[in-house]
Amino acid sequence: MPLSQNALYLLKQRYCIGDESPESVFKRTAQKLADGDERFEQDLYDLMVNGTFLPNSPALFNSGRANGCLHACFILPIKDDLASIFYTITAMGKIFKDGGGCGINFSPLREKDAPLSGGGKSSGAISFMSVFDNIVDVVKQGGKRRGALMGILNYNHPEIFNFIKVKLEGRLQNFNLSIMVDNSFMEKAINGGDIDIISPQGYKITTVKAKDIFELMAFASWCNGDPALLFFDRINKDNPYYPEIVVDTVNPCSEVGMPHWSACCLGSINISKFVWKNNFNFERFSNVVKAGMRALSNMNSVSAYPLTEVKEAMDKYNPVGLGIMGFADCLIKLGIYYDSQECLDFINQIGAVYQEATLNFNPHKPYFYRRIIAPTGSLSILADCSSGIEPVYDTVFVRNLTVGKIEETRDLYKSKYVRTAHEVSPEWHVKVTAQWQQWIDGGISKTVNMPYNASVEDIKNVYIQAWKLGLKGVTVYRDGSRNQVLVGVSQTNKFSIDVPAPSTKCEGESCYL
Repeated sequence: MPLSQNALYLLKQRYCIGDESPESVFKRTAQKLADGDERFEQDLYDLMVNGTFLPNSPALFNSGRANGCLHACFILPIKDDLASIFYTITAMGKIFKDGGGCGINFSPLREKDAPLSGGGKSSGAISFMSVFDNIVDVVKQGGKRRGALMGILNYNHPEIFNFIKVKLEGRLQNFNLSIMVDNSFMEKAINGGDIDIISPQGYKITTVKAKDIFELMAFASWCNGDPALLFFDRINKDNPYYPEIVVDTVNPCSEVGMPHWSACCLGSINISKFVWKNNFNFERFSNVVKAGMRALSNMNSVSAYPLTEVKEAMDKYNPVGLGIMGFADCLIKLGIYYDSQECLDFINQIGAVYQEATLNFNPHKPYFYRRIIAPTGSLSILADCSSGIEPVYDTVFVRNLTVGKIEETRDLYKSKYVRTAHEVSPEWHVKVTAQWQQWIDGGISKTVNMPYNASVEDIKNVYIQAWKLGLKGVTVYRDGSRNQVLVGVSQTNKFSIDVPAPSTKCEGESCYL
């Protein structure tokens, strides 16, 4: 199947090295990930050039390069001293240079005006986050894109109220922001209750109502989409090393929560390729899942890493995240509405095969994760399919990329079974994500799209529903609340508004997948 015009454009603008052909990108990537097996190399090339399976973008960028890192994003630690802070900044710069993104939980940093051991007062966690924010403007990832950066703060940190408001003040615009909450917080936010605000140095500062934090979170997200919520207990439920090793940090698009220094090893299967005459070929899908698992396992082995700590963590934890894209296209081909019980039933059917096939690949070899669903903004362009498990954004839409704008539409979207992101209710966005989460040991990157007239109360209800249904995190986007990576241009979904603040939300390419 020939590559689409959008895929050819993106390959030439972003992935081709020098004057190489677009097909050569897949050839050198297949050669690298096959690790010397010529038959598997050909199989992998066929899967990639046909848009059936693709590894994350850094593998396409860096395969064949000397000391090329093939991984998309990294989990970095930080400690409450200057040496650690600036070591993390240096590590982030090296990762950006190789084309990766970073997630950092800044909760270990003491609050503003806390005393310092040598005298004086701390400038605070948010102040140091501003330094990281500035680095993103300076270092362009792999010479291709600006850095992707997730900043996290725990709900009981002394600067939590300022953290929630920081983007409303026009600061930290290069970050995606998330708040880590636990079950106790959510119960108190819903039913009433107080929480203690604790200094990272270990002492109690004050007591506040959980509801006050929760309502401010919802208001800030209503205004501009940040911060998102992360659910600590649900994340660590799938952490095989808990409680000895706690996962408190996720990658920029929040689908990967892993121990410090770990890297995301991601690839996605275009499941719309397995539909023929209104039937889904589960046997072929299972075989491609096994091929994807092999490619990602090899990726961990053959990749160079920017830091020795990352190499050690990857040798120990061996995480892979084989994911899904083209879900909405698959449903349309099968004649299934996105927001229907039939959709949930199909997720259970494919999820069972997906889970079994990943578990049966090297069943005795430990993997921190095997299944993760990433946003696949760039990969879905290369594969000519819908992104991740998102509904079709619109029947015609423009995607704003760092290398230009492209218009996306497909003949498939003339079908009566198309349900656009704005036609699907927020409740069904969450339901579909939660149904997939039952089959995923990692996480899922998924935006809950909400109409412009959605209320703060609507956003609170989405948060509560997401927590109750067992999601690991939730991100909402209210139409018109910030600059958009995706802009609908059909007559049924025409909307534009000027919002000056830049966006790093994972609605297109910002997670580099």
